[in-house]
Amino acid sequence: MAFVMLFLLTFGLKTTQAQTATYTFSFNNAPINGVIAEIAKKSNYQFIFDAEYLKKAKPVTAKISTNSLKTVLETVFKDQPFDYEINNNTIVLKPSKAFTEEEYILHGMVTDSLGSPLPGASIKLKGTNKYTTSDGNGHFNINLTNEYNTLEIAYVGYLSKTQRLDRTAALKVVTVRLSTNASLLAEVVVNGYQTLSKERSTGAANTVSGKILNENIPVDILSALEGRVAGLAYVKNPNGLGADRPVLRGQATFSFATATRDPLVVIDGLPSETPLEEINPYDIESVTVLKDGAAASIYGSRSANGVIILTTKKGNSPLKISLNTDFFIDTKPSFNSMHYASTADVVDFETDVYNQERARYASTESMFAAYGTVANGSIRYYSPLYQLYRDRDAGKITTDGVNQQLASWKNADYYEQYKENVWQNAFRQRYNLSLSSATAKSNTFASINYDNSKQRVINNNDQKVTLYFKNTYNIKKWLTTTLGFNGAYSTAVATDQSYNSYTGLQPRYASIVNPDGSLVYADYVSLADGITSSGMINGSVAAALKNNPQYRSYRFNILESLNEGQTKSNTVSLRAFANIQAKIMDGLSFSSQFQYETGTTKSEQYYDANSYKMRSAYNALVNYTPATNAYTFGLPTGGRISQLMSQSNTYTFRNQFSFDRSFGKGKHAIAAVAGMEMRQTFLPIGMSDIRYGYDPITLTSTIINNASLSQTGLPSYIFGGNKTIGVAARSFQETKHRNISTFANAAYTYLSRYNVTGSYRVDQADFFGADPEFKNRPLWSVGLGWNASNESFIQNIEWINLLKLRATYGINGNQNTESTKFLTARRVNDNLFPSLQYLNVLGLPNPKLRWEKTETYNVGLDFAFLNNRLSGSIDTYDRKSTDLMVSTELDPTVGTASRVINNGILRNQGIEFTVGADWLKSGDLTLSSQFIYGLNRSKIGQVNKIPSTASNYISSPTLYYEEGTDYNTVYAYRYGGMINGYPYFLDENGKATLDFDANGNPIVSSSRDINNASALVKMGTFIPTYTGSFSQRVSYKNFELSALFVFSGGNVMRKDVTSLNSNDVTDLDITQRYKNGFTPELPRLLVDYSEAMLGRAGSISTMWQNADVNIVKADYIKLRSISLAYNLPKQLIKRLNIPSAKFTAQVNNLWYASAAGDDIDPESYSLNTGIRTLQNPKSFVFGLNLTF
Repeated sequence: MAFVMLFLLTFGLKTTQAQTATYTFSFNNAPINGVIAEIAKKSNYQFIFDAEYLKKAKPVTAKISTNSLKTVLETVFKDQPFDYEINNNTIVLKPSKAFTEEEYILHGMVTDSLGSPLPGASIKLKGTNKYTTSDGNGHFNINLTNEYNTLEIAYVGYLSKTQRLDRTAALKVVTVRLSTNASLLAEVVVNGYQTLSKERSTGAANTVSGKILNENIPVDILSALEGRVAGLAYVKNPNGLGADRPVLRGQATFSFATATRDPLVVIDGLPSETPLEEINPYDIESVTVLKDGAAASIYGSRSANGVIILTTKKGNSPLKISLNTDFFIDTKPSFNSMHYASTADVVDFETDVYNQERARYASTESMFAAYGTVANGSIRYYSPLYQLYRDRDAGKITTDGVNQQLASWKNADYYEQYKENVWQNAFRQRYNLSLSSATAKSNTFASINYDNSKQRVINNNDQKVTLYFKNTYNIKKWLTTTLGFNGAYSTAVATDQSYNSYTGLQPRYASIVNPDGSLVYADYVSLADGITSSGMINGSVAAALKNNPQYRSYRFNILESLNEGQTKSNTVSLRAFANIQAKIMDGLSFSSQFQYETGTTKSEQYYDANSYKMRSAYNALVNYTPATNAYTFGLPTGGRISQLMSQSNTYTFRNQFSFDRSFGKGKHAIAAVAGMEMRQTFLPIGMSDIRYGYDPITLTSTIINNASLSQTGLPSYIFGGNKTIGVAARSFQETKHRNISTFANAAYTYLSRYNVTGSYRVDQADFFGADPEFKNRPLWSVGLGWNASNESFIQNIEWINLLKLRATYGINGNQNTESTKFLTARRVNDNLFPSLQYLNVLGLPNPKLRWEKTETYNVGLDFAFLNNRLSGSIDTYDRKSTDLMVSTELDPTVGTASRVINNGILRNQGIEFTVGADWLKSGDLTLSSQFIYGLNRSKIGQVNKIPSTASNYISSPTLYYEEGTDYNTVYAYRYGGMINGYPYFLDENGKATLDFDANGNPIVSSSRDINNASALVKMGTFIPTYTGSFSQRVSYKNFELSALFVFSGGNVMRKDVTSLNSNDVTDLDITQRYKNGFTPELPRLLVDYSEAMLGRAGSISTMWQNADVNIVKADYIKLRSISLAYNLPKQLIKRLNIPSAKFTAQVNNLWYASAAGDDIDPESYSLNTGIRTLQNPKSFVFGLNLTF
């Protein structure tokens, strides 16, 4: 109940004054609250009083008729435990003298200096054994008396406070604000099951506060965490597609499944399937990363890769409204780092390639006959430059005309035109409005977020609206409920991926627009339709069909095609949650939590009848019979629409008892939880459909014979033979998994110095073997901690503020669903023969299937020195993952040559440093820094795989590995040397792969491949062995300047080496060829190979690109972000009647340096293939934060 009751019962306002009114009442054993309500109604007076007074009030029996309100009050309040006082139209009830000697209830809230609630704060009534803690919203209730009314409030990370509160404080919510203790700031570990002070915790866990998360304007939660947690690294996506993948303390599994290899995401205590990049960063209060076995083992079979816990914001008192407006501008990428040759060099090079190929044939037409034409041979694409020379040789154009065209092409640049006409500065705008409020009974936080992005390629955009609501309500002093939801609706429009790349479609010398802005159309391009099984056409086909009315044009312009085949999608997701918590007795409570997550994604892609791909597909299925001059058409007139829908549903249900009390005047402290948890993930059958002849106006389509068209196809006059089309999938799949778990976790502290912790959990799942040995395998942990700084012999050392040693051992699990305990098979229906049914075996049974297990030893030290000016932590760990699912060679007599079974071992060992320093605090100037460093080596302990070929180790190091090597080892061919531009390599016996004659010419018959993996050289690993960051913060008066540097290294990568087996070359090696010819460092390109050696170019190129001499270091450092913020002066915001206003300007990806040099940015690079991609462009961010 509300502790203060305010009656504003003004039913039927009267114009007469209270003094002249006649009051008539008749009460017979009436409860006091009804009496007060009746008086308030008839008198138009309002009452203010403590509801606790009413609990001890007596029923009223009286008959009253008077015009004196005072007489009424004296009659009904006679012998009651309170007195009254009339102030204007308000009647205030006060405790009577008799009542003042009894207990009164104080309702309070513990917050930090900014008003944020502090859950779990200790509140002790001085001079007694009475003790309580603040709830999840910082609220508390405690009984006081006149004699004992002084509270001692303590919270880890904050300075303790003693405060006396008399009876008058009981008429309102008392807010106790604590000041931070720098040495222990943010030293609270939230593991999702309980909140435990860092002083009492033994595990390796890092907490990043909301203030740090929003120090810079965050793109998302993932980017906000970068450089904030030692040991948390990111696998960068070199193509910029999709989010970066977080990796905590190295790889703990061989699996590639996201749910198996990524850290578990927990939101407000419950596991969630929501991707981190989808979470609104402004809804997050703090992020806790659990890294070792003791910290994370409570999550059992999903914790081997670490746990990332998000704690969402709660309401604060008083009411606060915040508005964040952010604008992100990503500039267009630059081509400078790609080292492209000039268009003129490209044209000259392709001319040389043409002349080399032409020399192999007796005539020009015999050469082009090999490229095929309509109904005559296998059709292969050739470039417009080839067509130009063909026309010259055919007399269709003069030599002068050819030279003029070549000169025009040399001045063109398709890449630059693509950049100017197809790309735009990516622009994102984000608006976030949040509301926060708290009272003694209720706590509410709500937000709405709108995100609108225009991507780099025009016509690509997405929008998203996110809603969040959470309310905690104190039903009784002992009963609290929390209800809430998180919903999101997003839409996206994406162009056909074929058009999103500036390479591949048209040659470098092509144009998109003329100088006057008009479109330039190509007669044909290097692009298959992707709808049928046909390939690309060439100039001969385009010319042959150009004037045939039965066929559609192949004309193409990228700006028109960007409007074709767009995919429109929308996603609806919802996370609803409920929590009820009951305090059973002092220190003991019971909670029940439920969370339900659901998501639906629908997408639709439409090609209209006039789109390039539909025209091309239509032509591919046209058949012509010369004898009858008859045409048949395989595709109906109209467009093509494809639709997809997928869904997911997950629920988690948990019941838990929690105990947290101290005994023996604080000597002993115990915190423990025990409970059970049930969880289900369900992926229902998805829906897919493809229709042809579709008309978006009438919403109709044409029925086609899907079985025939997708299996046997229809005859194609252009390409010859039959061509098929793609249809909707006929097989469906749904996935459902259930888990049930029991768990317990306890922490014991003695004299605030010695800590012992332990946890125990048993997980049972539907996909593990029936053998109880594996089905009920427990996952557990133990930990020890010593708060040395609390020892008397250290407390006297003034420069030591905090010194804590901790050690843990824990066993975590991992769920890998690549194998099951059952025989799995799928029924197959043949499209052509529906009555023919059979089973396709997908996997053999594995009755001994069990969890992947990870055991971790961790030793850590936390410290704070020099009046908390220098603080941090050091951790060293040894993490061994066993029973990993890996493909293992077996005796074929068991029915299969290999199986995925629990047989692999990975071991990660490392050390982590976090050091923070407050260098200067002088008046308005502060200067602080933080350095984070994590070192990790990941070794393969066991795999039992038969050695494979050299090429497999080179191309797929995450699939082919050897015991005792680094995970993702870089294998390379041993370079032997180069003669006359031909490189050679050494096999396992040191023998060269290519011999030369006395004149330095290669002997073709001697050229051979390397297949034996023992010939390879181990050069290191693709995975960084160290990562870290350095952040610097400076504030002066109203200005705040911060910078974040991130670094990574200890790994290697392959250099950007030109293929020697392709004439499709565009980089600077073309220019170097004309300038320098063949040098000892620069091999000859394919165009310069002798005819006899052309057949060996592919093998030589593969070994050259993957040679040991082309391995370089992948270390780099980046200035990830630098930001400048300005807080409006207090005098100004007072005038504006707002509490605060802050402007921020920020630049991301401003600078980098890499050990590889050569303009290589390892983050924008495929480390194994040695292919560079466009570097991440600079991003400019502007933000405004207002509070009301």
